[in-house]
Amino acid sequence: MARRPRPARLPALTPSSRPQGQQRRRQRMNRYGAQAQRHWQTFLPNRYAALIADGTDLNSYFSTLGEQAAQQIDDLARNLAGPDPTGEGYLDKLGRLNQARMAAEEQVLPELILIDPETNETSPTATQSPTAGPQAASGDWIPMVEDPTDPRWQEIAEQEAAMNDDSEPPARS
Repeated sequence: MARRPRPARLPALTPSSRPQGQQRRRQRMNRYGAQAQRHWQTFLPNRYAALIADGTDLNSYFSTLGEQAAQQIDDLARNLAGPDPTGEGYLDKLGRLNQARMAAEEQVLPELILIDPETNETSPTATQSPTAGPQAASGDWIPMVEDPTDPRWQEIAEQEAAMNDDSEPPARS
């Protein structure tokens, strides 16, 4: 069988040989940076709009934020995983390292990437009028409680009993 000739290699582009407009390469965003940008667009629109209004390069900002998060997660995961125990098998080590990484992400992501919108943005329920309903203010939370005296309670209890094959539904008190 005859060998095909190799195609000629293209010369590598050095900063001085790049065409005009390609001198500045955009910083590549990691998954944490992309996750932060999506989260901020959706749940922190005021903060995201402030970045745009300030003329911030969003790609650079979220790339840097993602790199910070990745570094903190790596450092924390390394500390949580600790040293390798003697006699630890491959799957045991894999599980230990994965668990440490997940725990590190659980601690770091809410601080840097998935910031709680309720504490950092004006929530729509806080801007409603006081007569808008029982949940007009965030401090007026009303818990849902089962009330056996409610007429629908017995009906729902009977349906659940039928689904669970119980002999009889709970009695009304």
